[in-house]
Amino acid sequence: MLSFIWGLFLLLNSATIGCAERVELFWDICRLNISRDGYSTWKSMCVNNAVPIPPVHVTQGDVLVLNVRNSLDVPTAVHAHGIYHNYTDYYDGAEMVTECGIPQGENFTYIIDTTNQVGDLWIHGHAHSQLTDGFRTPFIIHEKIKPSTYDEEKLLYFEDWNERAFKDMVAIDAKLKLADFPPSYRTMLINGVNANTSKSLHFEPRKRYRLRIMSLSTSSWIKFRMPGHTMHVISKDGVEAV
Repeated sequence: MLSFIWGLFLLLNSATIGCAERVELFWDICRLNISRDGYSTWKSMCVNNAVPIPPVHVTQGDVLVLNVRNSLDVPTAVHAHGIYHNYTDYYDGAEMVTECGIPQGENFTYIIDTTNQVGDLWIHGHAHSQLTDGFRTPFIIHEKIKPSTYDEEKLLYFEDWNERAFKDMVAIDAKLKLADFPPSYRTMLINGVNANTSKSLHFEPRKRYRLRIMSLSTSSWIKFRMPGHTMHVISKDGVEAV
């Protein structure tokens, strides 16, 4: 009886996924010696030998199939921050909580169903402080029907950054006997790069814009404002506010 119920569940689940669009990505997790803040150079986390990691865009109802290859010298795991994972917690990507992590040189495929969710989420590493070292990117689930309350939209995301890898910063703080954990961050990245080299956002008069403002930071708080303009919060962490 139990096997029949489980088989029925798999059949229904497959039927639901079969009606959605399939968005398939291939990620080779790596490190790349690069200067992201314009001052310091060290081995930042990367995907497919590229930095910053491109944002992931899907439409509500799509199924994201994320094929991951671990090219690091330590295990890794990938967590879609904000996804419910009802009955699919084995795809949650929390190392030593819902999985053991992906060993060095091995592969794993995450399947993320977005049927019941919409909004601005993010994907990040969930092992060995890899999030702090740059393994993070926006995960945008767009509405099936675009709201008519705005003309265009812009994505603006922030990351706290330091001049060394996380493990090195912790070692320095411990040596200096600083009670600063996690270590304080000295730089802020905008859309994955130094603010001095990030692309400008262009706005046209008499248009209404949707700003997707996201903090992908480890521990830093972000204050954002646009002097001379009135902004209205319409959603927060994927939940509508109006």
